[in-house]
Amino acid sequence: MIAEADQPVTLTQLRETFQVHDRLLIESAVTLVRAGWVAMDLGVGLVVTEQGRQTLSEGGRPHSTVVRKAHTSLYMERVCGFLERETQSRLNVRTLRDLRSVMSPTDLERSLVTVRNPRNSLSIGQAQGLLPHRAGEWIRWVAEPQMRTKANEFVPVAVDLPSRNVTGLPRSWEPLLSDALLREAEERIEEMREFSHDEISRLIARQPNAKPKRSPTSPSAELALLPGSTTLLQSTDDFLTAMHRAVEQAETSILIMTPEIDSVGVRTWEPGLRAALERGVRIDVLWGTTQTDNGDALANLKRIASQTAHGSVRSLRFNDRPARTMSRIVIADNKAEHGNSNCTAVLGGLPVLNSQEPADCLLPGLLTSDPGVIAQLARAAAGWWAETPGQEFSAAIDRWRSLASRWDESTRSPLGHHLTAQRADRVSAPEGCTSARVVLDADCAVLDAESVTPAAGQDVILRAYRSLSANSEGKLGHDDSVALRGAVALCLRGYHPA
Repeated sequence: MIAEADQPVTLTQLRETFQVHDRLLIESAVTLVRAGWVAMDLGVGLVVTEQGRQTLSEGGRPHSTVVRKAHTSLYMERVCGFLERETQSRLNVRTLRDLRSVMSPTDLERSLVTVRNPRNSLSIGQAQGLLPHRAGEWIRWVAEPQMRTKANEFVPVAVDLPSRNVTGLPRSWEPLLSDALLREAEERIEEMREFSHDEISRLIARQPNAKPKRSPTSPSAELALLPGSTTLLQSTDDFLTAMHRAVEQAETSILIMTPEIDSVGVRTWEPGLRAALERGVRIDVLWGTTQTDNGDALANLKRIASQTAHGSVRSLRFNDRPARTMSRIVIADNKAEHGNSNCTAVLGGLPVLNSQEPADCLLPGLLTSDPGVIAQLARAAAGWWAETPGQEFSAAIDRWRSLASRWDESTRSPLGHHLTAQRADRVSAPEGCTSARVVLDADCAVLDAESVTPAAGQDVILRAYRSLSANSEGKLGHDDSVALRGAVALCLRGYHPA
């Protein structure tokens, strides 16, 4: 009725039309206003909004979005850089004051593990899997993490060299951190001989009130993939075809992450980049480390940005200092269909904007159009942009955060399940369908300690970065995990190639 009216509708008109009590009419009007379907023109009446017209044209009742603020606290250990959520942690955390009350200054000094993870910032990408949310919710925005304390919380860990046992670590930290602690204990075996066993037993025993708090929310580690949304790229031709298509079909934004850039690589991709920029696409390039002709590559990017600028507005942005990221990723948004956002990501393959030989191609690569997976990658990229030194990147950071939120929202129903029938191209997934887990930064070190090859009917680990070399014992060390900034891997569960 409000939409069809030629002028704002008053309470009197509603009363005459529906013949119900004013209280019921007011409650109904408030409901429509809160949903964003109508608006109140004060002193005049109710008018329909654009969202309300869309609701009427599409039919049915679209779900509304309510945004709530939330926060959580995470622990980051300073050896490998692994994270744990405070509210669900089973860590036996002791403050510096606690330790001083049961240990002598000498014992405290010689028992502290050497800090090998010097970072004082937290990667949003690595942290997003630990951010709690209820069923039906998704992460809309992640503010910059703030450090609350430093060098004040400690976890007592018992290292038994004869049995090679390490007690006191959470399971997720054990694969690499145990090896690091055993090596350090071996190096310091002489000074540790005099350590009091009574102090050890008192420290390792959990505090009476140290039970982990239960949280009504939990992060979703596994994402159910849309059927047909993920394809392995088995050759350089497959990769280049997927890459060119992603750039050509991008509608508003392209993100290119590459470990290195050089002038030859930039000139090779210049025609495709120019074509995208000329049709209004914004391109963000995040490169990792410096090469010999890195300056020429940056000069070429600057030239392209200047020549395709619209007045003083440049649509090509790039960092002028190394970001120290190591993955090969391209993300692009595509034209929306049926009111839903589309997107594409290409992982692995050849590094874009770099003239590497085909022998350096990371195969198999991955092509995915699953918005849940790509949302996590985009949000992680925004975090790496935020941690990159140099000029201000707020425009790129905000854009990729917003896109991540939009893609995340498109995968959620009001009940919190992945949508399976909202789009015409989606079908009900069979039981045991492929799911994926996005692994980022230091957590990739655990994957690098494993050797997995793609095969039908088994889990597949796809890396978007060149795996670090294993040490002489066949295991990665703690220093390697610290170096894994901007590392991205995707674990596909139950992959069955077409």
